Amino acid sequence: MTADLRSFGGTADFWFIRHGESEANRDGIIQGRQPSRLTESGKAQAREAGEWLRAKALDLVLSSPLARASETARIIAEAARAGAVETVEELTEIDTGIFSGLSFEQAQRAYPEAWMAFQRESWEGVPGAERIQELLARAEATWTRLVDLARQGKRSVLCVTHSGFLQWMIRFTLGSRTWMPLLSGTGNCNVSHLRVTNTEQADGSVGHLASWLMINSRVRD
Repeated sequence: MTADLRSFGGTADFWFIRHGESEANRDGIIQGRQPSRLTESGKAQAREAGEWLRAKALDLVLSSPLARASETARIIAEAARAGAVETVEELTEIDTGIFSGLSFEQAQRAYPEAWMAFQRESWEGVPGAERIQELLARAEATWTRLVDLARQGKRSVLCVTHSGFLQWMIRFTLGSRTWMPLLSGTGNCNVSHLRVTNTEQADGSVGHLASWLMINSRVRD
């Protein structure tokens, strides 16, 4: 099965949110896949996002296995009255290689050549970091799961993930295969939304409309 967004009828809403502020975010540390819990501010961000998402009638919440994401997902699901959370390994954060556990200042001092490559190529230039082909494969696997859920009738699904991988969930749908330019709108608990509408036409073909929105969770609509 491929991640074909045209393969179901009607409308589906796919929601994506980065986890709330973690202790490492607060301290300016590059996390990658290292463990880090939410701060009190991060928990508050998750509750507020969940209250905002309550009106979206979520059918399901999927989460990265990392603690900062799963904790965010649990708080959101409770506030949004969305039921249980399912863990999806593919939603985990990117591996940030030799920069993991360092501040950006420490990474620049310790690895000046890699730092210069990072400025040009983002994580593709960092030794040990997850490569674009691996990220694309993970994004495709996640979209395949989401499309399958839409076929099953789950038409409002939230994914709780991380800023690095969220870039590739969006890039995959846009056909982008490079890190640069980086996408904005991936702050803690900011929401991204892809609405897909497929309508059968008179000639039997399928009309397809998809729109991406970046939404700050503190904005009420």
